[in-house]
Amino acid sequence: MKSILKLIIPLIGAFVLVLLGVNRILEYRHYATLESQNKKLQQINQTADALDDDAAAITVYKKAVPPYPEVQLRIIQRQWSIALELIHQVQLARRNLILEEETPALMKKLTDHLGEMKNQCSTLLSENDSLRREIIWRIYNLQASVKLMTAFLVLQNERNWEKAQGILREAIADFKSAIDVVDRVSGSSGERNIPRWNLELLSAQQNVKRFEMVQPPSEGRLQLEDNLEVLIPEKGGYAPGEPIERRVEK
Repeated sequence: MKSILKLIIPLIGAFVLVLLGVNRILEYRHYATLESQNKKLQQINQTADALDDDAAAITVYKKAVPPYPEVQLRIIQRQWSIALELIHQVQLARRNLILEEETPALMKKLTDHLGEMKNQCSTLLSENDSLRREIIWRIYNLQASVKLMTAFLVLQNERNWEKAQGILREAIADFKSAIDVVDRVSGSSGERNIPRWNLELLSAQQNVKRFEMVQPPSEGRLQLEDNLEVLIPEKGGYAPGEPIERRVEK
């Protein structure tokens, strides 16, 4: 019996050592894989960030596997820049008799583009529990910007006041959600104030109050369309700075 125990104990010890060795090897491979993925992600981000062409940058970002939230945020930010360029093309076409016939096609392209952005924002926000706050508030801010532009297009294309009113309310709610999240994030006050600036710009000149009106005259609708176009956030879905009403003249 003693001889059997003398044989079994070393075997058990050797087996345990083998298990520990295998576990260490697996851990090493896991961390090595993570390190490799992180280096590849950083390389993709640096390459895409350096590109001025938004569409080309998006193509590079999509090479990241898996599609990390940080990369998805960058994609949506670039898509917003494309949306701004599209709406600029629409406005130019509407004012040019030669290009006017291209307006419907541009409008459809922009509407589809905004729909895709909205879906991507919703999908990313559905992962709220696993996202960092630095990403969450930016997505809410971008989603609100998308809805603001959509409300502007609804007024231009469909003249559907009630629909535009509902979309604008959603945009306001998203800006408020962005403010609620960003207030719990450490960072520069300028960056943290971005969604608040966007909301205050939207609320300035009583634009929200005008949306509460029922069936305003055509002249009022046209005036509000112009106001909304001016209030659409700039690149990245960010306001350029503090609202004009809050600036101090030197």
